[in-house]
Amino acid sequence: MQTVPKKSEGFNRKRSVIPGYSLPYEPIPQQLYTPVTLFQGFKPDEPASWGRTVDFAIYRHFVMEGRDAPTNPYFGMMQALHDNAIMQCTKMLIAGRRIAAIMGDHTMRRDSDVYRDIAILSRRLTRSGFLMCSGGGSGAMEASHLGASLAPGADPDLEEALALLKTKPVVPALRNIINSRGLVNPVLVAQAYEWFKPAYEISAAISSPGQSLAFPTWHYGHEPATPFATHIAKYFQDSIREDGLLALAKHGIIFFEGKTGTIQEIFQDGNQNYYKMFDRFSPMVLFGVEYWTTKYPVVGVLKKLFTRPEFKKYVLVTDDVAAAARFIEKFAM
Repeated sequence: MQTVPKKSEGFNRKRSVIPGYSLPYEPIPQQLYTPVTLFQGFKPDEPASWGRTVDFAIYRHFVMEGRDAPTNPYFGMMQALHDNAIMQCTKMLIAGRRIAAIMGDHTMRRDSDVYRDIAILSRRLTRSGFLMCSGGGSGAMEASHLGASLAPGADPDLEEALALLKTKPVVPALRNIINSRGLVNPVLVAQAYEWFKPAYEISAAISSPGQSLAFPTWHYGHEPATPFATHIAKYFQDSIREDGLLALAKHGIIFFEGKTGTIQEIFQDGNQNYYKMFDRFSPMVLFGVEYWTTKYPVVGVLKKLFTRPEFKKYVLVTDDVAAAARFIEKFAM
């Protein structure tokens, strides 16, 4: 059974035993990452410390070696071993649990109403016994884990957390934080630190967080992963991570506003449901009636794909947080 290390515990960065091929990660990890292990090296009073975290060291190595298509076959093998081990650790964690996921825009502002709605919904579903999952990044993903982490506490705790997060509402553009030669942009490191800091401090202050599972990837490693998730299944290959997240959320996925990435996830989930790939239809909630029927009219396509009884039973289009929660909860009975 997976356990969350105490915040005082460190992370033993194991190295490759093959001379000349040192790695900043364990090729066959025995457990999922946590905020303690992934963000070791971060210090809230040192802006440059973001560039000294375990997470950043792995991302820098990933970029320098050719990202998710390394030219050196040894590093390709190590990435594959790592991702398979993370997959196996994930299976151990979720065994026998009810899994639901939230998808949405990674650039969603922390001070937006929809960010707050996601946190409230995730908090309720966590209290109802679901293990909440997301892609593990910023925006809608961060809000999902914020709500889950605060589920054991009092409701005002969320409002206090949101007030602190609003001081840094927009995730900065960090795509060029490292170039292909491994050179680090100190200005962008400082920006990443400033955005990450309030979330890290809130997370560190939660003594007994509600559990949640994040699926970030070093493919998008320029964006900080969320520190609110208690378990972090971070992958090198984005395709493995994407398929795994959608496949695991058998008790439902709530899709909040988002563009190409979220729309891709809607139709990927729709494909799994259409062909009953996992022997069941995973409930789908499209949150934002106008958004999903007019601005990006995916609802009409889903109505054409699924039978009328399937759509009526398994798909909900709503603007109501409580209605979305009840819809997911009823399938857990």
